[in-house]
Amino acid sequence: MTDYIELYPEHLAQITDFCNRNFDLHRGLYATEPLRRTIFDDSDQKGEHGFFLRDGNDIAGVMVGVQRGNEAWLKLFAVDHSRRRSGIGGKMLREIEDRFRAGGVERVHTLNSSPCFVMPGLDVRYTEAFCLLQAHGYELDRYVHNMEVDLSTSDFDTGEAESALASQGITIRRMIREDEPALRPWVQRNWSQNWATEACNSLQNDPVTTFVAENDRGIIGFATYDVMVMPGSFGPTGVEESMRGLGLGKILLLRCLADMKAKGYRRCEIIWVGPIAFYAHTAGARICSTFMHSTKVL
Repeated sequence: MTDYIELYPEHLAQITDFCNRNFDLHRGLYATEPLRRTIFDDSDQKGEHGFFLRDGNDIAGVMVGVQRGNEAWLKLFAVDHSRRRSGIGGKMLREIEDRFRAGGVERVHTLNSSPCFVMPGLDVRYTEAFCLLQAHGYELDRYVHNMEVDLSTSDFDTGEAESALASQGITIRRMIREDEPALRPWVQRNWSQNWATEACNSLQNDPVTTFVAENDRGIIGFATYDVMVMPGSFGPTGVEESMRGLGLGKILLLRCLADMKAKGYRRCEIIWVGPIAFYAHTAGARICSTFMHSTKVL
């Protein structure tokens, strides 16, 4: 007999353990605090949109979604290895779709639930999940890519470049938690509320994992890392349009890579990459995974 158990913060340890056992490509990379931020600190999170499916005394699957207005996202889903190809995935998918439909949702998207997302889409190497979504009417919107940097290849030194910037009145520094009143509105004004939320999530890290470029006007560029569930993930990052062309984006990226290396990370994964050539040329980054965005009209 199966039943659903709605998820709350007290289930974080179980969620973390289940993910680390059943996400083969990311085994051991899930941690409770990043999952708390991604799932339970999401201001749109509702208890009925996250659940375990229990079969007898065992957890057979997990499903987490979020509703934003009349649209919804599948944020996280997995089936235990021993229960795959038994209909568990389809059962959970139909259940959460029914719950979304009851809340007025008209369209469901997969995984890219920015600003609080576990993955930037469905990693297409998870073949069974790919087939599950396809079989239940989810249609492809687009593919996005992550890139990886081998942190052993360089020391990512920026000393000379930063000295040149200093002569122009531009400094690079690590943010502190008290900088949020300056950082949040600046990122939101130049990019989006979602990016502002992601960047400010880094202010909860110890030490803070956002670096900024500043001049006499204030912040003019930023780069951040470790705001997702997976450690060693880079982004978002951006430079004010009027200040582009000075190499700020490169320096901010390299400062983050150097900081990751100092922490003992062996690799960095750049999330949801736009300018692939920039990262390839600047840091030797290579495409490491491809993610699918898909949508279903309910």
